[in-house]
Amino acid sequence: MRLYHFSLVIIAVIILFIQLEPTYYVINYVTIPASVLCLFGLIYQYTQKNIFGYIAMAGFAVFLPIGALGILSIREAMDKKMKLEFIRKLNND
Repeated sequence: MRLYHFSLVIIAVIILFIQLEPTYYVINYVTIPASVLCLFGLIYQYTQKNIFGYIAMAGFAVFLPIGALGILSIREAMDKKMKLEFIRKLNND
């Protein structure tokens, strides 16, 4: 999940620079809600519920290509969880 945190930092820097330029204020109507959706990845880390991961990936989709790092990171964590559940299921049978 290091890539996830790294992509959050990059998105925060991007939003900060957009805030400094008054001619791009309209973009804030898209980037700020999308960045809030990206924070759902933090909830996913603690709850391991896939819905929060999907919401975070939707937020990262706005910030392509930087958001691709976040999407890949969350998807990797979700895949790891699914593999672990599959192995546990095989061991219980």
